[in-house]
Amino acid sequence: MFIVARFIAGWGSWGFLAVSKPPPGIRGFFVGMNGVNIALGYALASYMGMAFFFAENDTAKWRGPLGLALLWPFMMIAVVFYVPESPRYLLMKGKIEEAREIVYRLHKVKGDPDQEFARSEFYQMQKQTELDRTLEPGWWAMFTKKGYRRRTALAMGFAFIGQSTGVLVINNYGPTLYKTLGYDTKQQLEFQCGWITVGVVFNAVGAMVMDKVGRKPLMLFGVAGCGVCLIIEAALVASFAEAGTNKPGLAAGVAMFYLFLAVYSMGVDVAGVVFYSELFPNHIRAKGVCLSMATVALTDLVYLQATTTAFANIGWKFYLIFIIICAGGTVLMFFVLPETKGVPLEEMAKIFGDIDDVVVFSSDLHVDHNTHQLVVAGRHGKGLEHVATHQGLTPSLEKEIAEHKERETDA
Repeated sequence: MFIVARFIAGWGSWGFLAVSKPPPGIRGFFVGMNGVNIALGYALASYMGMAFFFAENDTAKWRGPLGLALLWPFMMIAVVFYVPESPRYLLMKGKIEEAREIVYRLHKVKGDPDQEFARSEFYQMQKQTELDRTLEPGWWAMFTKKGYRRRTALAMGFAFIGQSTGVLVINNYGPTLYKTLGYDTKQQLEFQCGWITVGVVFNAVGAMVMDKVGRKPLMLFGVAGCGVCLIIEAALVASFAEAGTNKPGLAAGVAMFYLFLAVYSMGVDVAGVVFYSELFPNHIRAKGVCLSMATVALTDLVYLQATTTAFANIGWKFYLIFIIICAGGTVLMFFVLPETKGVPLEEMAKIFGDIDDVVVFSSDLHVDHNTHQLVVAGRHGKGLEHVATHQGLTPSLEKEIAEHKERETDA
């Protein structure tokens, strides 16, 4: 039943819905909150494992955590009725007015009666979607079209490198690793709870700084930092684990696991969540995220299956695999990773050389504050301007403009 449950959970294993709602300038924070909540889920599971370790009833030790896990699916079902649909998805389905209402409601700017940002953004979404609906959303195009192939390679490549830091090995075999350092069962569980808590905190830190420093610096920092932490960890285990007498050295081993997760959470975890979901165009975004998640799952599967045998036979040398991949991955990603900070999803194609796939640039849109009409300039300011007639004022906007004029007159 666990296998069946995992199969079903995989259908909705990545929350990329959030990427289509926030404005470009704060997209990293809002999508990054997915990483925060994933870490929080791991943390709650660890806390429950620690709590039920002290249960006197053997049956309660395993029934309790499983029973509590039933609460979250019901909570998700309840919440989903209040979550607005992705406006880009609605546009892909031809539901224009419904999509417009969501964009105008979520991206309304207080004090701007013309709502220039929301109207410009929606116009760009709508025109881009008109093109995207004509494109083939097949798997084949993701590997044959140059721009799509590069995006797919970047997403799957970083997914592989990110999991090749060995994070799931440390997570799943944490108690075993702490045992190697000489700690008893209670201490192992305590360390595991503390370790997971670090992930929650530093995922939040990463989400908060991502829109300021960018995706690429965080991702490089994450992979390189994990490699450095593992180098020190391997050295500590090789030097002190077998004898188990150097308490400061063993404590440093635990501290290095904690530092590892802090770096991973800021750079690989939260930045990866954002990167995978914003990289692909509307018509293949779901497939792109699917391939990224499949790469994560398959990479973890290989490492987790090999971990027990590897530690039993080569011990700390198993860390060398992750160290080498982190080193090589950092160098490779330095040269190939693009920066996606602040780029509207509709303009992401320009990063990959597909500039003709961008229908409208946000820099070419503005509102004429005399006529209150949305004006579209020629590409990059060249060519004739025209009024976006089908993107005119809604009754609610007309009312807001009239009220604004009355307030200015009274003042």
